[in-house]
Amino acid sequence: MQTLHGFTARLSSVVVAFASAGLMLCAGALPGCAKGDTAQTRWVPEGCRTVPVDHEILPSRVAFRNFHSDEASTDEISIAFAPVFREGWTADPEMFHATGPVFDSNGNLYLSPGLPHEPVALISLDPKDGERRFMIPNTTGAASGASTPMVLSGPANGEGEEPKEMIVLGLYDRAFAVDVDGTVVWDVPTGLTSDELHFVFGVNYAPAVDAVVGVADDGLVYALDRLTGQPAIEEPYQLPGENSPEGDPRGSELPLEVSICVALELGKLANLSDFEVSLLISFLNGNGVQVANHFSIDANTSNVWIAATAPDAEDGEVDGVSKFGALYKLEFVRRGDSYELEEACHASFEGGSSSTPAIRKDGSRVYTSNNAGRLIAIETADCSRVWDLDVGGVINGSIAVSSDNDELYVNTRGGIIQVFDRGDEGVVGWTSDMDAFDVPPDTVALNTTVPGIGANAISMQFGAGIPPNDFIKAGLAQLDRATGEVRYFAYGGETTTAVMNTGPDGSVYIGNSPFRRVITNCKAEYGLLPFGGAPIVGGVTKLEAERLDLLVRDAVCAAADRASNAGTHRSECPESASADMVQVGELIAQARWAGPQAIDDGDLSTQDWTAIEAELATAEQELDQGGLEGLIPASNALGRGCSMLARTLPEPTGT
Repeated sequence: MQTLHGFTARLSSVVVAFASAGLMLCAGALPGCAKGDTAQTRWVPEGCRTVPVDHEILPSRVAFRNFHSDEASTDEISIAFAPVFREGWTADPEMFHATGPVFDSNGNLYLSPGLPHEPVALISLDPKDGERRFMIPNTTGAASGASTPMVLSGPANGEGEEPKEMIVLGLYDRAFAVDVDGTVVWDVPTGLTSDELHFVFGVNYAPAVDAVVGVADDGLVYALDRLTGQPAIEEPYQLPGENSPEGDPRGSELPLEVSICVALELGKLANLSDFEVSLLISFLNGNGVQVANHFSIDANTSNVWIAATAPDAEDGEVDGVSKFGALYKLEFVRRGDSYELEEACHASFEGGSSSTPAIRKDGSRVYTSNNAGRLIAIETADCSRVWDLDVGGVINGSIAVSSDNDELYVNTRGGIIQVFDRGDEGVVGWTSDMDAFDVPPDTVALNTTVPGIGANAISMQFGAGIPPNDFIKAGLAQLDRATGEVRYFAYGGETTTAVMNTGPDGSVYIGNSPFRRVITNCKAEYGLLPFGGAPIVGGVTKLEAERLDLLVRDAVCAAADRASNAGTHRSECPESASADMVQVGELIAQARWAGPQAIDDGDLSTQDWTAIEAELATAEQELDQGGLEGLIPASNALGRGCSMLARTLPEPTGT
C-alpha cells in the first residue's frame, strides 16, 4: 500500500498540470469565468402567485432562515441574487459543514459544524469578514453538528420596539435557543438518548402550536415550546418505518486503502475517532437510516411532512429493512393540556429518497423524489399521488419550488431541470446551460446540489468532474430563469452537500462539505482516477457581491416587473397582489442598501443614484397611499428607474 506522506504535495502538482489543461482558464470581460453576460433577465412573473403565510414569528423571506430557506423548504428568497460575485473569505477551514448557514435580518451567520474537533455546537459569524461573533459550546459530549439552526422572529417587547429574533438549534439529545447576541434563552434535553451516532438535520416551526420540531435520522420526532423549550408533545413520536438497506459497507465500493485515505483526510475536518468513516459515508448516502434529509411544515395547517422509509411490509417482505420510501403527513392533535403527533396519511413509493419534501406556499401540494429519477407531486389533503415525472436522471436532494409561474427546479448531476406543474401533469421546461468554462479532457461539467431561487435568477453550484460523482473543482453559477443560460460563473468554495444559502446582501455562502472531493482525491492517489483536485478546504466560503450597481438594477427591475404583474391581476387575486406588494418593498430596500455602496465602489454616480432613489420614493408613496390601486403607478416609477439603470450602467470590465 502506498504511503500517504506527501499526499498534498502530489495533488498540488496534479492541479498545476490540470490547470494548464484549461480548467483555470477564466478569460473574458468579467472577473469570473462566464461565457455569457450579466444582461437583465428576460424572466417575469405571470398571473397569480402562491401566497406565503404571513405570521409574526416567521421572519421575512429576504434570506435563508432554515436549511432550505423557509419552513416549506422552497429554497426561494424574495430578493435578487448578486449578478456578479467572486470568492471572498473562508471561515473555520478546518471544519466540516454538512449543512449551511442561516441569517438574521442584519446578515449575521449562524451554523453548526459536523462533528467538529472543537467542542462547539453553534457558531455565529460576521458577514463582512467571517470573524466569529460568538459560539455556544457542546456541553453534553454527544455528537454535535450536521444540523441547521432556524431563525425566528418574535413579538415586540413593547410598543414601538422591533421584534427580537431568536436562533434555535436542535440536536439529537439537546436543543437550545439564543438571541442574536448569543444570550441563551433556553437550553433543554430533547428526550432522545442513544449509545449510537444519530443526527438531526435541523428544526422547523409549527405556528398553530407555537412549537419548534426536530426529526432525527432514526425516525424519532420531538416538539418543543418556542418560548420555553418545554415539551409540546407528551413524548417523542416514532415514524413507523425501518432502516433503509445498509448498502456497501464503505458507502461507495472503495478499496480498503482508499477508505483509509478518506478516513485520514476527512478526519482533519471532523472528529472520526469514535466510529468508522464508512458510517459517515453511508449516512451521507442515505443508507441504514429512516430519515436522510430535512423535513417541512405547512404553515397554513402546521402539518409536518417527512420523507422517510415506508413501513417494512409495504415492500412485500417483512425483514426488518424498508426498501420503499414514504412521504408522511403528521398532524398535531390536542390531548388535554398537551398535543400528540399522529399520522394522517402517507404515500409510499419504490426506492428510497434523500429528498426533503418541499411544499407549495399555498399548501396544496408537496413534492419529493425517489432514487429512480422520478419527481413526485402529492396532494396534501390525502397524500394521493397527482403525477410523477421521469426527469431522465437521478434527482439529488430536494425540489426548489417557486411562488411564481408554477415553476419547479430539479437537481441532477447533468444540470438543473425546470419543470412546470400543470395541474394533472409535470412538464419539462429547460435544462440548464453548463457551458461556463473550458472543460479539460476526460472531464465534464457536473452539478453538485439543490438550486436556489431568487427574484432575478437561479443559483447553482457546479464544476468540472469525472462522471458520475467525482468532482475536481466547483464554483457558483447564476442562471437566467427564462432560459437556463449561464448569466455568470465564478470558481469558489468547496463542493457542498448543503444548499445555496443566501444572505440579505444577495451573496451566497457555501457550507463546505467536501466528502465527494476527498473520495476523488484518494481514488486518484491510488490510481483509480487519472487525476484529483486541489487539497480540500472545510468551513464556510462567501461568494460575495461585486458590481453592486448591477445588483441595484436587478432589484429595481425585478420590483418593476412584479408590481406591473400584480397590478394587472389585483382584482383577480388580491391576496397574491398583497404578497407582491411586500416583496416589492423588500426589493426596494435591497436597492437602497446596495446603491450607496455602489457609489463608494465607483460603479454608480451620485447623480444617477439620486434620480433612481427619487423613483423608489415615488413607488413607495404610491403603494402607501393607494394600496393595490397604487401598484400600476408604482410599477411605472420603478420601470423608469430600471430604464435609467439599463441606459447608464457600463458593461463589467475585467479585474
